[in-house]
Amino acid sequence: MLKALIVEDEELIRQKLMFFPDFESLGIKVVETASNGLEGVKLIKKHNPDIVITDIKMPIKDGLSMIEDTLDYDYAAIIVSGFDEFEYAKKALKFGVTDYLLKPVDIDELNEALKQSKNIYEMKRLYQNDISRIEVLKENVHNTKKSDEAILMIDYIKRNFGEKISIKDLETKLNYSESMLNKKFKQYTDMTFNEYLNRYRIKKAIDYMKSSDLIILDIAYLTGFSNPKYFSKVFKKYIGISPGKYQQKLKKEEN
Repeated sequence: MLKALIVEDEELIRQKLMFFPDFESLGIKVVETASNGLEGVKLIKKHNPDIVITDIKMPIKDGLSMIEDTLDYDYAAIIVSGFDEFEYAKKALKFGVTDYLLKPVDIDELNEALKQSKNIYEMKRLYQNDISRIEVLKENVHNTKKSDEAILMIDYIKRNFGEKISIKDLETKLNYSESMLNKKFKQYTDMTFNEYLNRYRIKKAIDYMKSSDLIILDIAYLTGFSNPKYFSKVFKKYIGISPGKYQQKLKKEEN
């Protein structure tokens, strides 16, 4: 999977950038996030990401300075900024930025920018490594075979997230031990089965909050959490605020 880094000083926007784009279907994994350009530079050097999504105006070091300081690292940069100014865009183009998107972030536009960045990445790798077309096709077939079980596990999560489920349920169906299934799943997603399940449940909880007037207790049960306190704990872990506060924020945005 491609590695992505998010650099954004506003926490709620940072969480939105992390959870709402369709990273999974694009084969992209968010490895870490940063709240300013200085942290961003350190994480770029640490992770050597393939894609960096960044704001411009941030404390300590801005996004363009961060990109300038890491030009030796081969990543596609996507700017997400509240500033529609020619000079910013001009400088961004000078540094080879892939896309320049304006806030508020349109997730469909960001998904398109991510697709473009992925295409650029793949073209660069083909040229840099001088891989023949036949070898690429063979590798794709090999990777597909390795990922079959993980894809089935992801499908199982999506169909049964509202129930009490675990990876153990799949031992007999997929004819592998629990430890082997965990290993295959992590190889494909860089996450454990339980982490992926919790992330997916929180994503569905947010969908319920946006499309209905359900209370938090009902949303917790609908997304597979039998313990509302644990639901709140997991929600806050991934989103940064409690589900109640997040629901209040959504209502304010609607008004």
